[in-house]
Amino acid sequence: MLYGIIIYIIVMTSISIYDFFKVKSFEGYTVAGKNQKFSSVFLSLMASMIGASATIGMTDRAVETGFPAFWWLGVGAIGLIMQSLILSEKVRGLEANTLPDIAMKTVGKEARSILAVIIAISWVGIIAAQFASIAKLLTVVFDNISTKTLTVIISTIVIVYTLFGGQTSVIKTDKIHSLIIAVGIIVTFIYVIASKQGSGKTLIKHIELVNENVGVVDIVNLLFIVGGTYFLGPDIISRNLIAKDGKTAKKAAFCAGIGLFVFSIIITMIGIWVKENIIDLNGTNPLIYIMKNYIPLPIEILLCIALIATLVSSADTCLINAATIVENDLLCKKSVKEVRAIVLFIGVISALIAIFKTNIIGLLTGAYSIYSPGIVIPLFVAIMCHNKRKINKPLWYIGVIIGSLMGVVNIYMGYGGRYLPLIAMGISAVFSILSFIVSNNEKIEA
Repeated sequence: MLYGIIIYIIVMTSISIYDFFKVKSFEGYTVAGKNQKFSSVFLSLMASMIGASATIGMTDRAVETGFPAFWWLGVGAIGLIMQSLILSEKVRGLEANTLPDIAMKTVGKEARSILAVIIAISWVGIIAAQFASIAKLLTVVFDNISTKTLTVIISTIVIVYTLFGGQTSVIKTDKIHSLIIAVGIIVTFIYVIASKQGSGKTLIKHIELVNENVGVVDIVNLLFIVGGTYFLGPDIISRNLIAKDGKTAKKAAFCAGIGLFVFSIIITMIGIWVKENIIDLNGTNPLIYIMKNYIPLPIEILLCIALIATLVSSADTCLINAATIVENDLLCKKSVKEVRAIVLFIGVISALIAIFKTNIIGLLTGAYSIYSPGIVIPLFVAIMCHNKRKINKPLWYIGVIIGSLMGVVNIYMGYGGRYLPLIAMGISAVFSILSFIVSNNEKIEA
């Protein structure tokens, strides 16, 4: 297994070094030249979406809550399909470089700055979650090295690799990652289902959309808070912006939504299988447990590399996007050297957080709780009103700020406010809708 990991690291690093010398322009480094075909956009979407929450986190949730753990990614699939039907072509047509750039084109410069600050801060938690997950995974391979040491090592590798090649390398490696992930997870699923304990009929009996652990309110909360980031989140939208045109972006988003739905079922069923057949996990993540104790060595190596691929593909995407937003939308510059420096800075901060806070779902929920209530609906309204109706900026800004601050309050409460994220999103929705009703009721002349 060790040799497989080393080969994987060498391949990824070689690609980034090649692009370090080849890619010179800001758009080439940050948005991959905006000329990517369907296969590149689709595969990059799949690789980027399947990260810590979709693997390590979801199998933990499946053991704790049963099949309704499916909804963590299921709502993402819904959000992505909705994006493809409503937003993809409109967003790509704006010719923006980042999500805050979209806010500037539809609302104004101040909106760009506000969104950039919120995303830059909240996305550090998402990057930290990926680093923590990779370190936790690698403790299986290097059981004589502490998790903190592994976090430092692996975060350094991801930071350097992303810093060298930028978005262009991320897109290339995402193609490799998506294929590794698909093969690794599907082979593992088939193996456990085909085992003596893994009767498919037995697992099907456990399929339920709600139970005593996850109710309708919880699903609605996930739909808006987590699903919102798939509908209009910076990482998902970044894949829209690299597409060669709107039709390509729309098709890739729709197909990726279907793919994410299928993956969500598979990964949840693996978690259910573990719940039904493993009496004591000893605090070990279900995927890591079966990798270490149940599946044969060839599948173990394949699953390990697949899990590393899921986490790296999410970490590098979040890292380059956050750095691009800081450079493009906060500093208002277009320097590749400066973006690289920002990648280093954000990466180090994220690694430090990962060392001291390893609750993966907690890190992700915290980021989503700040982002979704404050940004998703106001930005959606702004995009839909673009070139059609004016926006009352003060009201729009109030909605964004109140929604995001209530997300911060929810984190402070230890996510104790069950309805607070929905209330926050409702408030931001009211102000964003009022922002175009109050401004004027007449369409802007074309």
